[in-house]
Order: sequence, then structure tokens, then C-alpha cells
Amino acid sequence: MSPSPAIVTPGEVTADWLTEALRAKDIHATVSDVAMETVGTGQLGETRRFHLHYAPGAPADAPASLVGKFPSDDANAANTGREMGFYRSEVMFYRELAHRSAIYTPAVYVAELDAENNFVLLLEDLAPARQGDHMQGCTVDQARLALKEAALLHAAFWNDTALEQQPWLYVPPGAQGFYTTELLEQSWAHFERTYGSRMDPAVMQLCAEFVRHHAAWNAPRQAPKCFSHNDFRVDNMLLGGDRIAVVDWQTSAYLGTGMDVAYFLGSAFDRQTRCAVERELLAEYHADLLRQGVQDYDFDHLLADYRHYSFAVLVVAIAATVIVKQTERGDRLFMKMVTDGAYQALDNDALDCLPR
Repeated sequence: MSPSPAIVTPGEVTADWLTEALRAKDIHATVSDVAMETVGTGQLGETRRFHLHYAPGAPADAPASLVGKFPSDDANAANTGREMGFYRSEVMFYRELAHRSAIYTPAVYVAELDAENNFVLLLEDLAPARQGDHMQGCTVDQARLALKEAALLHAAFWNDTALEQQPWLYVPPGAQGFYTTELLEQSWAHFERTYGSRMDPAVMQLCAEFVRHHAAWNAPRQAPKCFSHNDFRVDNMLLGGDRIAVVDWQTSAYLGTGMDVAYFLGSAFDRQTRCAVERELLAEYHADLLRQGVQDYDFDHLLADYRHYSFAVLVVAIAATVIVKQTERGDRLFMKMVTDGAYQALDNDALDCLPR
């Protein structure tokens, strides 16, 4: 097998580099030309699709196109990805865990990371599957497919204490990783100034109450725990087939159960639809966990986890307004995430469960 290819930026991906990458995977083809296009929304990283053309004699398994991920071209976002370990988490998921779970993810051609957390990922192109749009949400049937993938991931690493000892794995000290109370408080002050006049006052009131009690909410959770995606939403899913592929593992970590399902269902639909279907979908997810071998986790425990983690999206979206590249879509996205999460917490009486 050939040596691993060098870590490069999107503009440095050449036909020779791609040839080297393929040969490192024992695909003996010579790339003669490559065309690049931008895909994705690029909040924390840059994603490109590469269309490959080959010299004569390429084998049948040589891919027609591949998708590459790279650090953001925005200095603030790139520093966030490096310093908070987001880039490391994604690369190591593809290196160490993707093959250990039955969750549907793209095949990996390159997963390289250096000591400064610069990276490059080269992945299978799952087109014609299309990236979901958080602003549009998904159908109830698509949500069912997504939660089946979540159950496969969570059950594979349920209370996996051996996994917890891996030196590369991020195991947050509290209920949720990456975001400290100090960061949230600073971000909330910015959010109030910047977005508050455009938000539902009930949403702002709930958020202010949560921010005041974030430190207690973020206390360590008791078992069970599992490996979680932690940004499990429609933007990070490829839709259109019999299964939904889950991508963008930058904030993945090992923490309390319930995070991904709460995060996902809070924003997958409009408020009325969520209220009508969330209990049914949670019951199906719970049944899938049990079918995958999870034990001693009843439905009431799941509901308690769901209520607790309905606040998690507020932390992510509020903090994101100051730590990632600002875009017009990003502004609308973060306001929607906060609104949806606040309504989810209100509709499930989650404030009653908030540690004080």
C-alpha cells in the first residue's frame, strides 16, 4: 500500500494528489484531470466535490467523483475547529469508529490529521443523495429513517467503557461538551443584542432562564452513556435513498444518552407536527435500541433524557453566533435553532426539570 497523501487545501488538490490517494487505497488508476465544485454551507469547514477523469486503463472501482473536507477558509472558524478539537473528532470517527457501527456513512479514502489539527478528508460521493436543508426540515418518514440510524450508532457504543479510555476520544466533563458556561453567557449577551428584537419574547425568556442555570444543567450525567453525533440535524444528512447517510462528525463525543434524538426532533418539523409525532417517533427509536441489544433503559428514562437535552441546541446555536463564520443563512439558521429548541423545551415542560 502506498504512503498516505499529504494534507492539502482545496486549491492544492491536483490530479497527482488524487492519484496518490487512490493508490493508497489500492485503486491503481491515474487521474488525468479533475474539476472541483463547492458543496455544503461551510460553517466550520470547506467541502468540495471533485470530478475525476482517468487515463486509459482505470479499473471499474475507480470513483467518478469524491467529496473532500478541509479546514474553513475563515480564520476564526478554522481556529475554532482546531482549538476545540472539532476537526480531530471527525477524522478520528472515520478512522476508528465508522466501521464499528452499522450506521450509514460514506466510505473513507483519506483521513489525515497533523499535530496542529489541520486535516483532510476524502470521502465517497453519495450523489444523487442530496444534503438536507435545516431550514426546510424533513418528512416524518425521513425522520423515522434518521432515528433508525441514530439507534444503530448509539446501541453500538452503549456504555462502552473501553471506548471511553481511548486517548483521542472527547469525553465531556459535563452533560454537553465544548461549550462552557462562560462562553454561553458571553454569547448570550451578543445574541440578545443582535437577534433579540427579531425573536419571540417567550423564546428569549426561556433562553435567559436556561442561561442562568446552565452550570447546573451541564453537570455530569450518570450512566447510561453512548457515542453521539451531537449535531444530528437535517443539514448533516444525505437524503434520497432507502437509508439516510449521516455526515459531519466534528462535534461527536461520548456523553449522556438522549442528546441526538432531542437535538434532531426539535428542529426536524414545524412546531405543530413535532408535537403530534414526537412521542411516537421516540417510542420507535426506543424499540430499535432494545432490538439492538440495549438493556435496562426504559421509555421513561428516555423521556427524561429527551427533556434534559432539549436545551442542548440552545447552547450550540447561541455559541455559534460568535465562534463560526457569519453568513446570512447562518443568522437565519441560528435563530431557527434557538426558536425550535425553546418551543420544544416549553412543550415538554423541560423547565420543570431544569436543575437550579
